[in-house]
Amino acid sequence: MRVLIVDDSSFIILFCRLALTKAGYEVVGEAYDGEEAVEKALELKPNLILMDIALPKKNGFEAAQEIINKLPRTKVIAISALEESWLSEKCEQSGCDSFIPKPFDAKTLIEHIKSALGEDEELMYG
Repeated sequence: MRVLIVDDSSFIILFCRLALTKAGYEVVGEAYDGEEAVEKALELKPNLILMDIALPKKNGFEAAQEIINKLPRTKVIAISALEESWLSEKCEQSGCDSFIPKPFDAKTLIEHIKSALGEDEELMYG
């Protein structure tokens, strides 16, 4: 399973990369803004994208919609430290498969990914 991580925080990217690698996922790339996210997604064609919402140049909602329009089978999980009640609904409207509020731990991250991909425990650890 190929994953692209998009966040303007190198710490979040590193944390996610370590958690995903440990769980057996292949991190194929990372991007630090919305424009780069779209470019990398079209180039790398990941199965799943972890997408921060508050990004420079193009926000995560706009980037997610553009990617999903061009690569409709790609799953997108939105992540954000913003604590707004409308975020979850906006994520859904943008085509995102899930929303994870920051801060989150590795277990929560992997659970959301498995759910978005339709995987179960046995596939990952069996």
